[in-house]
Amino acid sequence: MTTPLGARWLVGLSMVAVAALTATFVAAGASTPPSLLRALALVLASLATYSWVLHTIGLSLFFSIVALLTLLWAWAARHDPVLGSIVLGFAASLAAAAVTRRRRSRRLLRLQESLEDLTEEQRVKEQLIGSAHQTHGALQRKLSRYVQLQAIAETLSNMTDVASIAQLAVDSAFNLIGKSDACLLFLVDAERQELSLFASKKRDASVNIHAKHGDQFDRYILRTHRPLLVNDVRRDFRFTVNVSQDRPISAVIACPLILGESPEGVLRLDSAQPGAYTQDDLRFLDIFLDLVATALTNARLFGQIQQLAVTDGLTGLALRRPFMEALGRELVRAGRSREPASVLIIDVDHFKRYNDTFGHTAGDVVLKGIAEMLREAAPPGALAARHGGEEFAVLLPRMSRGQATEVAEAIRALVERRRFRDADPRANGARRDKEQRAGAPPADAARVTVSAGVATFPEDAQSELELIRVADERLYRAKHDGRNLVCAAR
Repeated sequence: MTTPLGARWLVGLSMVAVAALTATFVAAGASTPPSLLRALALVLASLATYSWVLHTIGLSLFFSIVALLTLLWAWAARHDPVLGSIVLGFAASLAAAAVTRRRRSRRLLRLQESLEDLTEEQRVKEQLIGSAHQTHGALQRKLSRYVQLQAIAETLSNMTDVASIAQLAVDSAFNLIGKSDACLLFLVDAERQELSLFASKKRDASVNIHAKHGDQFDRYILRTHRPLLVNDVRRDFRFTVNVSQDRPISAVIACPLILGESPEGVLRLDSAQPGAYTQDDLRFLDIFLDLVATALTNARLFGQIQQLAVTDGLTGLALRRPFMEALGRELVRAGRSREPASVLIIDVDHFKRYNDTFGHTAGDVVLKGIAEMLREAAPPGALAARHGGEEFAVLLPRMSRGQATEVAEAIRALVERRRFRDADPRANGARRDKEQRAGAPPADAARVTVSAGVATFPEDAQSELELIRVADERLYRAKHDGRNLVCAAR
């Protein structure tokens, strides 16, 4: 407890005054009553002793010396045994006060040291608590990211469109990583063998992305197949940065998009603020990109499966079922718009004999070649299909019977001019042997012809099945009349 300053001054001045008064009465001699001198001596001793409670050690020692000298002088001048007792008692009280003060000082020092230790411990614990709060906040952010990542993974597992997956990827990366001005997804263009911007997300929609085929950062990722984290592009010796005024870049974080064993693209985020990204951001982006790569792989496989479901594996043409569905839709459209639509049914002449003579491998080569010629001769918008075996069908939207007949005749002539002798080099020796045994010229043996039937909506039929039946009947009429013909009338 702190003593008021006024009390200290009062005690100090009182003691000085009593000492001066005592000295004055001692100097006055025998005229001073002994009782008064004793009373003053007792008050002086009490005030000097009490000063050890109020004042510092130096000031208390000064007051005590002054009081002791005054009392010794009074005792020596009067030889009063009572004054002697007061002097002895004062000396004893001074000793006791000094010892007590020293003990109190030591105890106070120990208390101060304990207080400093407690203060330091409190400071350390506060730092630990702050660090724990930061760690807890970081863990909460990570947990939130991974919970969102799980939801994104479930969404990606249900997506089969590459464009939708790509846009979800850039939107999610932009939102989850944060701190970015732009998120860009580049995919490798298989034909040009270069990166091409496929999807993007920008903080400022008015800013244009000029590097449509990537820049040095994206090409570095594609070349090294490794993630990249640059927090100040101006200090990284690997890159030479040209500062852009419309979209400045200071920090870059990017990962390769690995499909199978090779990189097929780059997902990259950048920011104008240096030091925007952390290693945790890079690890999270790498994990996220694994999910995106899996989704894109599944989407591609799904597209291939869909393509196989509607495409003939040998010729690459449509199968009969999707052809019939397309024909049905076209007849509905043609009926509404009152336009014609035609169908060609084309069959390879003597295909069984060709297979028996040259083998099924050579027959497959012929079917592939005819499929190529159908794609070459068919006009834009036409749909060619393998109708079954060696039979093909062609849908010709908005074409009259005459126009369809011209297309069929062009296909027939194109096939007739084609020679399949060297289509399969492995079969050349067997072919020559069979040609010699058959006694036919080699050119005639490798020649293939087709016959075709033409049917037109609405003149010949009103439904897809009836239209196919009419075209098929005319195909067999062309075969009956000598083959290598086109029949378009009843």
